[in-house]
Amino acid sequence: METHRWLPLEANPEVTNQFLKQLGLHPNWQFVDVYGMEPELLSMVPRPVCAVLLLFPITEKYEVFRIEEEEKIKSEGQDVTESVYFMKQTISNACGTIGLIHAIANNKDKMNFESGSTLKKFLEESLSMSPEERARYLEKYEAIRVTHESSAHEGQTEGAELGPKSGSYWEANFSSLENVLQQLKPPESHMDCHVEAPSIDEKVDLHFIALVHVDGHLYELDGRKPFPINHGKTSDDTLLEDAIEVCKKFMERDPEELRFNAIALSAA
Repeated sequence: METHRWLPLEANPEVTNQFLKQLGLHPNWQFVDVYGMEPELLSMVPRPVCAVLLLFPITEKYEVFRIEEEEKIKSEGQDVTESVYFMKQTISNACGTIGLIHAIANNKDKMNFESGSTLKKFLEESLSMSPEERARYLEKYEAIRVTHESSAHEGQTEGAELGPKSGSYWEANFSSLENVLQQLKPPESHMDCHVEAPSIDEKVDLHFIALVHVDGHLYELDGRKPFPINHGKTSDDTLLEDAIEVCKKFMERDPEELRFNAIALSAA
Protein backbone atom coordinates (compact mmCIF):
# COMPACT_ATOMS: atom_id res chain seq x y z
CA MET A 1 0.00 0.00 0.00
CA GLU A 2 1.30 3.43 -0.93
CA THR A 3 2.33 5.58 2.04
CA HIS A 4 1.58 9.29 1.83
CA ARG A 5 3.75 11.58 3.95
CA TRP A 6 3.74 15.36 4.10
CA LEU A 7 6.05 17.81 5.83
CA PRO A 8 4.50 18.75 9.22
CA LEU A 9 3.04 22.21 9.73
CA GLU A 10 4.28 24.48 12.49
CA ALA A 11 1.85 25.54 15.23
CA ASN A 12 2.19 29.16 14.22
CA PRO A 13 -0.71 31.55 13.43
CA GLU A 14 1.33 33.39 10.83
CA VAL A 15 1.98 30.17 8.94
CA THR A 16 -1.60 28.87 9.21
CA ASN A 17 -3.10 32.20 8.15
CA GLN A 18 -0.83 32.43 5.12
CA PHE A 19 -1.67 28.82 4.26
CA LEU A 20 -5.41 29.53 4.36
CA LYS A 21 -4.95 32.72 2.36
CA GLN A 22 -3.16 30.74 -0.36
CA LEU A 23 -6.08 28.29 -0.37
CA GLY A 24 -8.44 31.18 -1.09
CA LEU A 25 -9.86 32.03 2.32
CA HIS A 26 -10.58 35.72 2.86
CA PRO A 27 -8.84 36.94 6.05
CA ASN A 28 -12.03 38.01 7.85
CA TRP A 29 -11.16 35.21 10.30
CA GLN A 30 -7.58 34.73 11.53
CA PHE A 31 -5.78 32.27 13.78
CA VAL A 32 -4.27 33.86 16.91
CA ASP A 33 -2.24 32.57 19.84
CA VAL A 34 -3.93 31.37 23.01
CA TYR A 35 -1.35 32.32 25.63
CA GLY A 36 -2.85 30.46 28.57
CA MET A 37 -5.86 29.04 30.33
CA GLU A 38 -6.38 31.73 32.95
CA PRO A 39 -9.34 34.09 32.39
CA GLU A 40 -7.12 37.16 31.99
CA LEU A 41 -5.10 35.37 29.29
CA LEU A 42 -8.21 34.14 27.48
CA SER A 43 -9.47 37.73 27.51
CA MET A 44 -6.54 38.61 25.22
CA VAL A 45 -8.04 36.44 22.46
CA PRO A 46 -10.19 38.48 20.01
CA ARG A 47 -13.86 37.45 19.94
CA PRO A 48 -15.85 35.80 18.58
CA VAL A 49 -13.94 32.50 18.32
CA CYS A 50 -15.29 29.77 16.06
CA ALA A 51 -12.62 27.05 16.45
CA VAL A 52 -9.59 26.07 18.52
CA LEU A 53 -6.69 23.93 17.32
CA LEU A 54 -4.76 22.03 19.98
CA LEU A 55 -1.28 20.65 19.39
CA PHE A 56 -0.30 17.96 21.89
CA PRO A 57 2.16 15.09 22.31
CA ILE A 58 1.08 11.53 21.53
CA THR A 59 2.32 9.64 24.58
CA GLU A 60 1.75 6.14 25.94
CA LYS A 61 -0.70 7.57 28.47
CA TYR A 62 -2.65 9.30 25.75
CA GLU A 63 -2.79 6.18 23.55
CA VAL A 64 -4.16 4.13 26.44
CA PHE A 65 -6.81 6.79 27.04
CA ARG A 66 -7.66 7.01 23.33
CA ILE A 67 -8.33 3.28 23.07
CA GLU A 68 -10.40 3.26 26.27
CA GLU A 69 -12.40 6.28 25.10
CA GLU A 70 -13.15 4.67 21.75
CA GLU A 71 -14.29 1.41 23.36
CA LYS A 72 -16.51 3.28 25.82
CA ILE A 73 -18.21 5.31 23.10
CA LYS A 74 -18.74 2.23 20.93
CA SER A 75 -20.33 0.53 23.92
CA GLU A 76 -22.42 3.39 25.29
CA GLY A 77 -22.95 5.47 22.17
CA GLN A 78 -23.03 9.26 21.76
CA ASP A 79 -25.06 11.87 19.94
CA VAL A 80 -23.35 13.35 16.88
CA THR A 81 -25.23 15.69 14.59
CA GLU A 82 -25.14 14.95 10.87
CA SER A 83 -24.06 18.56 10.37
CA VAL A 84 -20.51 17.82 11.57
CA TYR A 85 -17.95 17.69 8.75
CA PHE A 86 -15.41 15.02 9.71
CA MET A 87 -12.62 13.33 7.81
CA LYS A 88 -10.10 10.62 8.58
CA GLN A 89 -6.33 11.06 8.37
CA THR A 90 -4.48 8.71 6.02
CA ILE A 91 -1.53 11.00 5.23
CA SER A 92 1.35 11.02 7.71
CA ASN A 93 2.05 14.48 9.17
CA ALA A 94 -1.10 15.97 7.61
CA CYS A 95 -2.89 16.51 10.94
CA GLY A 96 -2.28 20.27 10.78
CA THR A 97 -3.99 20.63 7.41
CA ILE A 98 -6.80 18.29 8.45
CA GLY A 99 -7.28 20.34 11.62
CA LEU A 100 -7.57 23.49 9.49
CA ILE A 101 -10.04 21.79 7.15
CA HIS A 102 -12.13 20.69 10.15
CA ALA A 103 -12.08 24.24 11.55
CA ILE A 104 -13.13 25.90 8.29
CA ALA A 105 -15.57 23.24 7.07
CA ASN A 106 -17.61 23.40 10.27
CA ASN A 107 -17.76 27.20 10.07
CA LYS A 108 -18.18 27.51 6.32
CA ASP A 109 -21.19 29.82 6.60
CA LYS A 110 -19.08 32.34 8.53
CA MET A 111 -16.22 32.33 6.01
CA ASN A 112 -15.68 34.40 2.90
CA PHE A 113 -13.83 32.68 0.07
CA GLU A 114 -11.98 34.28 -2.82
CA SER A 115 -13.09 33.50 -6.37
CA GLY A 116 -11.69 30.12 -7.43
CA SER A 117 -10.77 29.15 -3.85
CA THR A 118 -9.05 25.75 -3.70
CA LEU A 119 -10.36 25.11 -0.20
CA LYS A 120 -13.95 26.02 -1.07
CA LYS A 121 -13.79 23.69 -4.08
CA PHE A 122 -12.46 20.81 -1.94
CA LEU A 123 -15.16 21.31 0.69
CA GLU A 124 -17.95 21.43 -1.88
CA GLU A 125 -16.68 18.40 -3.75
CA SER A 126 -16.21 16.33 -0.58
CA LEU A 127 -19.42 17.39 1.19
CA SER A 128 -21.36 14.22 0.39
CA MET A 129 -18.40 11.88 0.94
CA SER A 130 -17.77 9.65 3.95
CA PRO A 131 -14.89 10.49 6.34
CA GLU A 132 -12.80 7.76 4.68
CA GLU A 133 -13.59 9.01 1.16
CA ARG A 134 -12.62 12.55 2.14
CA ALA A 135 -9.26 11.26 3.37
CA ARG A 136 -8.58 9.44 0.10
CA TYR A 137 -9.69 12.48 -1.86
CA LEU A 138 -7.20 14.67 0.02
CA GLU A 139 -4.41 12.21 -0.85
CA LYS A 140 -4.97 13.01 -4.52
CA TYR A 141 -5.72 16.74 -4.12
CA GLU A 142 -2.49 18.14 -5.51
CA ALA A 143 -3.39 21.83 -5.06
CA ILE A 144 -3.74 21.44 -1.28
CA ARG A 145 -0.63 19.25 -1.00
CA VAL A 146 1.54 21.78 -2.84
CA THR A 147 0.22 24.65 -0.72
CA HIS A 148 0.76 22.61 2.47
CA GLU A 149 4.37 21.86 1.51
CA SER A 150 5.03 25.52 0.73
CA SER A 151 3.60 26.63 4.08
CA ALA A 152 5.51 23.95 6.00
CA HIS A 153 8.80 25.07 4.42
CA GLU A 154 7.93 28.70 5.18
CA GLY A 155 7.30 27.81 8.82
CA GLN A 156 10.70 26.15 9.12
CA THR A 157 12.45 29.15 7.59
CA GLU A 158 10.70 31.65 9.87
CA GLY A 159 10.97 29.44 12.92
CA ALA A 160 14.74 29.42 12.74
CA GLU A 161 14.72 33.19 13.22
CA LEU A 162 11.98 33.75 15.74
CA GLY A 163 13.18 32.52 19.08
CA PRO A 164 14.96 29.97 21.27
CA LYS A 165 14.35 26.28 20.59
CA SER A 166 14.42 23.21 22.81
CA GLY A 167 15.48 20.20 20.76
CA SER A 168 13.43 20.03 17.58
CA TYR A 169 10.42 21.87 18.94
CA TRP A 170 9.41 25.13 20.55
CA GLU A 171 8.54 24.24 24.11
CA ALA A 172 4.83 24.93 24.52
CA ASN A 173 3.46 25.93 27.89
CA PHE A 174 0.59 27.94 29.26
CA SER A 175 2.26 30.76 31.13
CA SER A 176 1.14 33.21 33.74
CA LEU A 177 -0.03 36.63 32.64
CA GLU A 178 3.19 38.21 33.91
CA ASN A 179 5.31 35.84 31.82
CA VAL A 180 3.21 36.43 28.72
CA LEU A 181 3.50 40.21 29.06
CA GLN A 182 7.26 39.84 29.43
CA GLN A 183 7.39 37.65 26.32
CA LEU A 184 5.43 40.17 24.30
CA LYS A 185 8.04 42.92 24.81
CA PRO A 186 10.81 41.69 22.47
CA PRO A 187 9.45 40.45 19.11
CA GLU A 188 11.59 37.33 19.07
CA SER A 189 10.20 35.94 22.33
CA HIS A 190 6.59 36.23 21.17
CA MET A 191 7.09 32.83 19.59
CA ASP A 192 8.04 30.90 22.73
CA CYS A 193 4.75 29.02 22.65
CA HIS A 194 5.11 27.87 19.03
CA VAL A 195 6.25 24.45 17.95
CA GLU A 196 8.55 24.37 14.95
CA ALA A 197 7.92 21.73 12.28
CA PRO A 198 10.55 18.96 11.99
CA SER A 199 11.79 17.51 8.69
CA ILE A 200 9.66 15.21 6.55
CA ASP A 201 11.60 12.09 7.62
CA GLU A 202 11.78 12.90 11.32
CA LYS A 203 9.49 10.86 13.58
CA VAL A 204 6.74 13.16 14.83
CA ASP A 205 4.93 12.59 18.13
CA LEU A 206 2.94 15.84 18.11
CA HIS A 207 -0.60 15.95 16.78
CA PHE A 208 -3.27 18.55 15.90
CA ILE A 209 -6.97 18.28 16.69
CA ALA A 210 -9.78 20.76 16.10
CA LEU A 211 -12.44 21.80 18.62
CA VAL A 212 -15.55 23.29 17.02
CA HIS A 213 -19.13 24.29 17.84
CA VAL A 214 -21.80 22.56 15.74
CA ASP A 215 -25.53 22.63 16.54
CA GLY A 216 -25.03 23.60 20.17
CA HIS A 217 -22.35 21.04 21.00
CA LEU A 218 -18.56 21.05 21.28
CA TYR A 219 -16.91 18.48 19.04
CA GLU A 220 -13.34 17.19 19.05
CA LEU A 221 -12.31 16.31 15.51
CA ASP A 222 -9.27 14.06 15.21
CA GLY A 223 -8.56 12.19 11.97
CA ARG A 224 -6.83 9.41 13.93
CA LYS A 225 -10.12 8.60 15.66
CA PRO A 226 -13.02 6.74 14.02
CA PHE A 227 -15.60 9.43 14.79
CA PRO A 228 -16.07 12.92 16.26
CA ILE A 229 -16.11 13.19 20.06
CA ASN A 230 -19.04 15.09 21.58
CA HIS A 231 -17.81 17.03 24.64
CA GLY A 232 -21.20 18.43 25.58
CA LYS A 233 -23.03 21.69 25.14
CA THR A 234 -21.40 24.92 24.07
CA SER A 235 -22.29 28.18 22.31
CA ASP A 236 -20.65 30.79 20.12
CA ASP A 237 -20.09 32.91 23.23
CA THR A 238 -18.51 30.16 25.36
CA LEU A 239 -16.66 28.09 22.74
CA LEU A 240 -13.18 29.30 23.72
CA GLU A 241 -13.66 28.65 27.44
CA ASP A 242 -15.33 25.28 26.80
CA ALA A 243 -12.59 24.21 24.37
CA ILE A 244 -9.90 25.19 26.87
CA GLU A 245 -11.55 22.95 29.46
CA VAL A 246 -11.02 20.06 27.03
CA CYS A 247 -7.41 21.18 26.52
CA LYS A 248 -6.89 21.09 30.29
CA LYS A 249 -7.87 17.43 30.35
CA PHE A 250 -5.19 16.65 27.76
CA MET A 251 -2.62 18.40 29.92
CA GLU A 252 -3.80 16.71 33.12
CA ARG A 253 -3.32 13.29 31.54
CA ASP A 254 0.35 14.09 30.89
CA PRO A 255 1.40 16.52 33.66
CA GLU A 256 5.10 15.98 32.97
CA GLU A 257 4.71 17.16 29.35
CA LEU A 258 5.18 20.79 28.29
CA ARG A 259 4.58 20.45 24.56
CA PHE A 260 1.04 21.81 24.35
CA ASN A 261 -0.04 24.71 22.19
CA ALA A 262 -3.42 26.17 21.25
CA ILE A 263 -4.42 28.64 18.56
CA ALA A 264 -7.91 30.08 18.05
CA LEU A 265 -9.76 31.05 14.90
CA SER A 266 -11.04 34.55 15.68
CA ALA A 267 -12.89 37.26 13.81
CA ALA A 268 -10.37 39.71 12.38
